[in-house]
Amino acid sequence: MATEETSSSIPPSLPITSSGYMEGHASNRPPYFNGLDYGYWKKRMAFYLKFVDFEIWELVQDGYIEPSTDRKEWSAVDKIKATLDAKGVTLIFCALSLEEFNKVSTCKAAREVWTTLETTHEGTTQVKKSKVNMLISDFEAFEMHEGESISNMFTRFTNIVNELNALGKTYKL
Repeated sequence: MATEETSSSIPPSLPITSSGYMEGHASNRPPYFNGLDYGYWKKRMAFYLKFVDFEIWELVQDGYIEPSTDRKEWSAVDKIKATLDAKGVTLIFCALSLEEFNKVSTCKAAREVWTTLETTHEGTTQVKKSKVNMLISDFEAFEMHEGESISNMFTRFTNIVNELNALGKTYKL
């Protein structure tokens, strides 16, 4: 007699998305973002977009401006760029929870979606500078806590370095 697979057979440590599927590290779907751990998602999503098509990533980084001419007059290159930007928007939208999607649903280009998410979760340039300064202070004053294992200490240290990296300030380990 075959047993039916239920959600109770899924270990509790694995996150479940609103669709009921476990969020995984599969190359055929983008990393899921529910509003938590933006720096982690941003890094994974950037690599996912590069993996799918590096030109999509370039449009996310550089932006896409739709030609001002009638669409019937667009060149083949214009159509390819429009398609790549639409793919970028779609890939990012597919990675978002409903709550996160609602924050960017009116965006028209992949770059606009990306920068809206950045501003929402990292803050403005001034907020980023404040976060960087606070993390630099944590970095410079870093020390092992009493009774802390080396593994836990290294994890705390790596988290500080990774958060700084996500905000554009890099340190080599």
